[in-house]
Amino acid sequence: MRKLLVISVIALLFGASSVWLMQRDSGYLLLSINDVTVEMTAWVGLMLYLLLTGIFVWLILVFKWLSQVGGFRQWWSTRNRARHLNKTAQGLILFADNDWGKSSELLADSAAQSSMPDVNLLFAARAAAENHQIDDAHNLLERLRETQPRAKLLADKAFAEILLGEEQFTQALQFLLPIAEKKPDDRGVLRLLADLYYLTEDWSSLQKILADLRRFNALNSTDLEALEIDVYVNLLSSFQLNIDFTDQEKRDQVGDLWELIPRRLRQNHEIMCGYFDALRLVNNDDKLVILLVKSLNSQWNTELVRRLGEASSSVPAKQLLMAEKWLIKNPQDIVLLTALGNICCQAKFWGKAKDYFSSAVALQPSPYLFLKLSEVLEEIGDLAGSNKSCKRGLLLGLETQFNQD
Repeated sequence: MRKLLVISVIALLFGASSVWLMQRDSGYLLLSINDVTVEMTAWVGLMLYLLLTGIFVWLILVFKWLSQVGGFRQWWSTRNRARHLNKTAQGLILFADNDWGKSSELLADSAAQSSMPDVNLLFAARAAAENHQIDDAHNLLERLRETQPRAKLLADKAFAEILLGEEQFTQALQFLLPIAEKKPDDRGVLRLLADLYYLTEDWSSLQKILADLRRFNALNSTDLEALEIDVYVNLLSSFQLNIDFTDQEKRDQVGDLWELIPRRLRQNHEIMCGYFDALRLVNNDDKLVILLVKSLNSQWNTELVRRLGEASSSVPAKQLLMAEKWLIKNPQDIVLLTALGNICCQAKFWGKAKDYFSSAVALQPSPYLFLKLSEVLEEIGDLAGSNKSCKRGLLLGLETQFNQD
């Protein structure tokens, strides 16, 4: 309030002083241009000068504002950005609509003026790759590296993914491995490496990154567990013995492979089947039978039952005794009846073998069962029955083949 009062007093004094000076001596000003003469007091001339000067300065400032930070320039810049933003939006929409050629063109053209040039160039490269224009995709990613240095890793990952889609696995690996060394926690790189190793069936390399995939949450738990099972099943199925090893070393080789598998996965029936197949390679059927019986007692699985029937035990009678207990709960299980018949053949219990194979044939006849029954009948001296069974199996096989054709 006091400040306003002081300003008002100063303004009144200044105005009064100006009026006093104008009344005391108005002065005289004469301007003559050719035939035109203008007369005015000095005070009027001064006020006119100040007014014109103010207008001139104002015009300069307005022009400067229009040409630099606002006005026309700002309007033009805003209009230009809006136009490029619209092109970016159209390009992304076309990308979602699988119109790869037009999408790549629009996104690349609008990248320079885009507020997110890395997004433009990245999706433009992906669109070009989807259109099988790999060279164009590579050039766009090179442009991304040059204009956005911080996006170098992103560009390398994108190009590796493109190469992966084109099944250029060696080149893709050359991009991915250096990134994995610098950023071992990069989930995108881990997923790409997992895809590459899976597609190239490099199960050993894939097994080595499973821990990192879990540690850094690169995959959800369901997908990761399915991948782990796939990896270990394929490691077991592709297992090859070193022919220079002794029998014990071969068995140790299988044991080392089994130790790689996490305990939580060892009850998976696919993994167990693969492990049991590996044990058969090293002629470790006695251990195989013990593990099969233990597994079947805790979890019933027909594939494991089939393998039990195919395993050669040194004590088949004991093996038979354990397996027959399962008949109480599974009296019409074709696979169990077949396995029991095979075990009886090992123990040379031909009468029991005949009963089990006959029961299996009655439930679900097949060429294999007729053949097994024929062999058993031949062992007990029933040649007529053996020939009849063999003939029925042959006819059934021909009928099945005919129906398939």
